[in-house]
Amino acid sequence: MRFPLLAAAIASASLAFGFALPARADLVIEGRAAQALHCAALLFIASEELHEAGYLPVRDYNYAQKAALVMLTYVPGSDEQKVQAMGQRFEKLLSRKTLPELLSEFDKTAPWCQKTFL
Repeated sequence: MRFPLLAAAIASASLAFGFALPARADLVIEGRAAQALHCAALLFIASEELHEAGYLPVRDYNYAQKAALVMLTYVPGSDEQKVQAMGQRFEKLLSRKTLPELLSEFDKTAPWCQKTFL
């Protein structure tokens, strides 16, 4: 799989979640793929923030980041499109909820996401 390329692209695009994507039309992702994308984005954000705050050891952080990439296998498109979709989802999540709200949502949905997409 091309996870290393996708992981590097997402990691570089998500620097402090303050990235700017090139102007493009929003991707439309629906159904199960949209659920997987949402789960992946929540896991990515939660693991990033918890690791940066010192609450998540490197080993667990790496596992979570890889799990987010596995969830993205349910999302159609090229690696570039998946990076774009993750960026769009990050922007949407972070513009609508505070970080504590996102972490709370992650706590509530993580078991379902894990059971469904991992």
